[in-house]
Amino acid sequence: MVNPYTSIPGILIGSFSYSFCFHVLSGEETAKPIGSPIPVAIYPTLSVFTLAIGLVITAFFFIYEATSSRKNRSLGMELASATVASVFLGFGSLFLLLAGGVYV
Repeated sequence: MVNPYTSIPGILIGSFSYSFCFHVLSGEETAKPIGSPIPVAIYPTLSVFTLAIGLVITAFFFIYEATSSRKNRSLGMELASATVASVFLGFGSLFLLLAGGVYV
């Protein structure tokens, strides 16, 4: 009796065919190398600019918190400046690591 879940040449278990995986992994098709969409040469410059922008926005956030009274503070302004600073500092840190050769 033939098992309905197996077939040859491609092993069919359930509804997943392993012949496709073998075809992809067997080297019949050549894979393209993965490259960066941003040139590696500008990583240091990009990290300096994004970190500088993030630090300026962080300084603005701290000055805003220190100089405004509790009644005059705006939650939207605080969240917006903190979010923008976080994004710039995050990308700045990423590009700093990439410029240093730590590929994350």
